[in-house]
Amino acid sequence: MITLLQAGSAAGLVLALASRAALGADPVPLTPLSAQEALSTLKGKRIVSVQDYKKINPLDQFGWGKVNAEIDDYDRLYPQRLRQQLGLEVVTVSSSELLAGMNTVPAAEAEKIAAIWMGEATEVEIVKPKDVIRNARLYLALKALLKKHHGAAITMTTWHLAGMNNPKGPVTDVMLPLSILEFSKEHIPSSCQSHIDCLATMLAGTYLTGGAMGFDGDVLNDHAFEPTGERPKNVIVIGHCGAPINPHGNDRLPYLITDHVIHNNTWARQFGKDTIPVATTVRWPEGERATVVKFDVYRAKISIFTGTVLDGEALYRNFRKVLCRNKIVVRMDDPATCYLLPSNPRAGAFRDWFGSWGCHQVVFYGDLREKFETLARLAGFQVVK
Repeated sequence: MITLLQAGSAAGLVLALASRAALGADPVPLTPLSAQEALSTLKGKRIVSVQDYKKINPLDQFGWGKVNAEIDDYDRLYPQRLRQQLGLEVVTVSSSELLAGMNTVPAAEAEKIAAIWMGEATEVEIVKPKDVIRNARLYLALKALLKKHHGAAITMTTWHLAGMNNPKGPVTDVMLPLSILEFSKEHIPSSCQSHIDCLATMLAGTYLTGGAMGFDGDVLNDHAFEPTGERPKNVIVIGHCGAPINPHGNDRLPYLITDHVIHNNTWARQFGKDTIPVATTVRWPEGERATVVKFDVYRAKISIFTGTVLDGEALYRNFRKVLCRNKIVVRMDDPATCYLLPSNPRAGAFRDWFGSWGCHQVVFYGDLREKFETLARLAGFQVVK
């Protein structure tokens, strides 16, 4: 059973409802839709992507080496295929527009939202109130961009804009997790790194489930984690530093506010002692069914696997502190056919499929195989099991 947040929850609910109204966006259907209804609802929706490069899905598909590459057929053809298959549009917004918006956010509004987050959180560690306020400014600026561009989902290339493989160097000093959290309350999919395949998958799943939020994350090698006993078999670990807090749609998972994995890592940009990047950590309910799913829009395929959520904190030592701040462990139902398995002590098998399925997947609570399969076939996708 999920424990609902108590501190700040009423204020948070009022804020979420007011935010949704202020966006002027179409309300998310809060009752599950059929596959045909969900496909019809997707048509005309827009995914807003804050990015300064012209590539689509570069990090997810090919890694950092392709982020600054010239556009190719994938980039040119992807928007058309996304529109034809799912009816979705991608709206690209520059970081300068985002920064201009952040600079106009009234201090009192940012402080109000930051106070709600800190009041709701079970604990605030490492980061300072000013770091949380900076994240509130980001959220309010992103919300304004959603309204301006009539978006249904939003993403930004957080690592690139923070300086990772960016010829311009650091552009922003803030990451996305608290915005992901707040948008989830409004049933608006949001994720970092502009993974459009994942955002399209998240939107579809939100409509199919009546508001449940999917978790987009890297497929991590489970050998990166030290087991507390015998190493679990046939499991995948998916992680990101930001996560929704309502995986069932109408719930609120307790969350911790902490530092982002980018903080004080030699392989990532260091924000410095006075500017700490913020992340969240949720504890996923275990013992429940889950669906690991992803559209590959360019190839018109969909990958669907089911499994059971396990308690990562019980299975691995220091689980929260290793790699991404949010991690969900899923034991796969059919490991023999799951290309996400097996992992190994080396680089991790998932690295072999950059350029096909990419290094990210989306997890939804519940067995959604039949619904996703039906929607995919209606949209002309090949179902890969």
